[in-house]
Amino acid sequence: MQALYSQDLWQYLTEGLQQAYDGDGSILMLLSDTMNGRSENGEYDNSTAAHTAISCADARPRYDAAYVERKLPEFRAASPLFGDSMAWGMIGCTDWAVAGAADHPDVSAPGAAPILVVGNTGDPATPYEGARKMVEALGKGVGVELTYRGQGHGAYDSKNKCVQSAVNGYLLDGKVPPSGTVCT
Repeated sequence: MQALYSQDLWQYLTEGLQQAYDGDGSILMLLSDTMNGRSENGEYDNSTAAHTAISCADARPRYDAAYVERKLPEFRAASPLFGDSMAWGMIGCTDWAVAGAADHPDVSAPGAAPILVVGNTGDPATPYEGARKMVEALGKGVGVELTYRGQGHGAYDSKNKCVQSAVNGYLLDGKVPPSGTVCT
């Protein structure tokens, strides 16, 4: 999964899979360790725990195994490779000691200054449709959509000059790009 976050890692995934067929899983293990915040000395950082804590504090829904089992066919149809993992990930907040804040948080921001939302059409972790929905939810005249037609998780660190220029202009100079701007 880690290698799907950036096209730069695809060559390592290919090599790792080829080596795995020969009994050597070291590259795949390195990719897994990177994804899970595991250092060379075998210690883990707190990124997974932090993600869980933030997600559980934000989201009110709590799912049980029976719910996940009912949803498995839908998840498998959407992604035969990752469907099971994503579906079972829904129980990460089950029995969490603190209730989540909201079912669907209200992000509308009437009267706010324009808020730039950058969506990446080739992001394996954050679907592009989410950027469009966020722009709509922020409200007319507030959400400003910038589309990056590229690969990888995120857009700013893609080294795409169009994206970097638009984001830098927005953050550093207060210059808001036209909503609907597309960077390729």
